[in-house]
Amino acid sequence: MKKLLFVLFLLLSCSQVNAQLLWKVSGNGCYETSYLFGTLHLETAEFIDSVPGLAEAIENVDVIFGELEGDNLTSMNAMLQMMKDATAPADSTIDKLLSPKDYVMVDAVVKKYMFGFGLKELGVLKPAVLTAQLDVMQMQKLYPKSLDPNNLIDVAIQKRGKQLGKRIDGLEGIEDQTSALFGAPLNEQAEDLVDFCRKDGKYSESSKQLHDAYRAQDLVAIEKIVFDPEMGIDDANMDRLSYERNRKWMDKITQTIPVQRVLVAVGAAHLVGEQGLIELLRSRGYTVEPVRAK
Repeated sequence: MKKLLFVLFLLLSCSQVNAQLLWKVSGNGCYETSYLFGTLHLETAEFIDSVPGLAEAIENVDVIFGELEGDNLTSMNAMLQMMKDATAPADSTIDKLLSPKDYVMVDAVVKKYMFGFGLKELGVLKPAVLTAQLDVMQMQKLYPKSLDPNNLIDVAIQKRGKQLGKRIDGLEGIEDQTSALFGAPLNEQAEDLVDFCRKDGKYSESSKQLHDAYRAQDLVAIEKIVFDPEMGIDDANMDRLSYERNRKWMDKITQTIPVQRVLVAVGAAHLVGEQGLIELLRSRGYTVEPVRAK
């Protein structure tokens, strides 16, 4: 469950010559070359220029697709939708979903990361929302000097493209994303929250490994972490959080790449696996290859 947050919000030994975050898509009637790029949603804008070929891809495409179109996130309607989808029903708040023992344990972990605020203040949120927020705070605690929430890579790619006159679009709407992230049964969300808090130290180490693998631009290592049987996403969650969305996104992607050059910049976990975007495009006859450093 926890690794979904690097799909969502979505995941130092390799050289740049083996970089695998940026992939080129061609053939099968593709209009020139399009690209796939795997982001880590908490990575900062400076990382763009560390990826061989990414700056050039932004310059050369006509359209940039993100999971969401960035400007829409700040609209009043989007804010209201996020608040609605983040709040638990009155009869299913945290105190009603957790045992007294688990409540005390989770409350302590929440206070550890949320500046002393606990379940008394935050218990109206859905458990998955709390897990997501804890994950963000955990990563910021690990890397306090390098993670700037006001300068994140997904937004920066869209902003750079917009400055260059590119069309910016989202592969889904805010309601689609919040439904995927926070739409699981609340009792399952509660179990995942308890598991996250109980394994706080292990998840912290897993987050560090994921961040280091991303900085190494090693998609193979990222895939291993995402599918780790103990710390990664189980099959049901992977289908709901990634694969189902990938299949929906493919319609928009394959309708556009025959007529325009496209950069698809989404969480790196959306690229991996049998139903990741790389394999889905290959199954439809497209050639998908990693962009190598010159």
